[in-house]
Amino acid sequence: MEYPMSQEKNELKPAEAEVNYNVVNLKWLRRQNLPYVLIWILYYAWIIAFATWWTASPLTENVFSTQLRELMHSITLVSSAAFVFIIRKEWFVKTARIGAVLIIIGMSVFFTVPNANVQTLSAVISSIAMGCVNISILIPYVFLLNNTEKLYAVVGSNLLIQLLSLFLELNTQRSIEWVLSAVILAVSLGTIAFFRKNDIVEYIHVPKPDQPHFQRRIYLSLLFNCAVAILCKGVGKGILNVVAETVGASVLTWYYIGGLAGCLLYVLIYTFTRKAYIWLGNMTFASVAISFMLNAFLDHIPGLTVPFAALLGLGSTMGMINMYYILGVIGKKYDSMRYVRLYILFIGVFGGGSGIAVGTLISMGGTLELSVFASIFSVVVMIAFMFISPIMERAEYVNVWGLDSQQAEVDNEQLHAFQKYRLSRREIQVCKLLLQGYTMRQISGILSIAYPTVNTYCTSIYRKTKINSRTELLQVFKDYINN
Repeated sequence: MEYPMSQEKNELKPAEAEVNYNVVNLKWLRRQNLPYVLIWILYYAWIIAFATWWTASPLTENVFSTQLRELMHSITLVSSAAFVFIIRKEWFVKTARIGAVLIIIGMSVFFTVPNANVQTLSAVISSIAMGCVNISILIPYVFLLNNTEKLYAVVGSNLLIQLLSLFLELNTQRSIEWVLSAVILAVSLGTIAFFRKNDIVEYIHVPKPDQPHFQRRIYLSLLFNCAVAILCKGVGKGILNVVAETVGASVLTWYYIGGLAGCLLYVLIYTFTRKAYIWLGNMTFASVAISFMLNAFLDHIPGLTVPFAALLGLGSTMGMINMYYILGVIGKKYDSMRYVRLYILFIGVFGGGSGIAVGTLISMGGTLELSVFASIFSVVVMIAFMFISPIMERAEYVNVWGLDSQQAEVDNEQLHAFQKYRLSRREIQVCKLLLQGYTMRQISGILSIAYPTVNTYCTSIYRKTKINSRTELLQVFKDYINN
């Protein structure tokens, strides 16, 4: 019998085997899911670019004033956290349509009635409805879209956010901003007409006997992303506002250019690296930490303004993309609405709310000394997170969702292809990596197990499937590969 040890030199190159698995491959975008992708790109971009404190300019007033943005942002976060505990999966079409109607009515009143009190009330009602729509589009995002569709939805929305924010910062005609805001909102909400209840009903009733066990250490991702929200979008935004009021609009321009670079870099890292989630987490914290350190010297070296703003935009954008992409991967991997609820509650209320409060405090302080202190404190926190990164890496990749994040789809529904041969959980992990073309030494590194142990698993796989070579292994699992 030809065992894996002698097969090592003839193994497929990972780059050749991964063509059908790489999450960035556009071939995995499905036409029937385009409405869910488009609304995520357009609606989420509208919310962030026009109605949140995160993109409110300290130098100019856009469609909504900075104070009104803070109010709308806070209400939307709380509303989302409330609705995620109320809305059931099968309700998402109905609740999305109800929320959309209320938003359209509220925004129509806001733009047509000049009374300040009426405008504030309509903005509050619209914000509550936005929370409803947020959760209604989150359900198909998590449970229907594959990983490729999720990745391009979050990257596309953040790309549009940077472009819109850059336009709003450079544009001087508010009438154009109002028209642009209305058009994007109308088009995004219009895609709800193409939502289909049967999509989620079919998903709910698909048997899932192979659902992996949800382990508590997966909640580390909540802690990690809460820190991203507070430090990048809270402290970071506050410091950016202080610097912008001191230096001028060029800081904001470079911040958004850095954000555009972050979108591109995110896709490139998933294209060319393994363990992309760990790389991106470390790069997010590293970029923002370096940016904060540069801020401490801006008063003495003005030339550091550009790298400060660009790195802050780069890290903040990658952090936000990663935050929502990983939510989608883990939520679907474990079919866990509970995780989704805790994620929205923890990240939205605790992370987002605390971020707005801290960032506003820094902005209101308005001194470089305060922003320098915030920078130093944030860098200390970030360094601490970078030290625990190896712990998170092991926890995430042992739980296999980290590996799934780099493939076009989580494959819980395909595990029957392995289990009929009575393969153990670890043998299934090894087998999937063999099918992707990785060598045993590479598998040893990915799973953090000894090379002889990998060889033992491979031998057991060959014995249970009654085959003698890698070529036969590919033939046995051709249905899994084609899916």
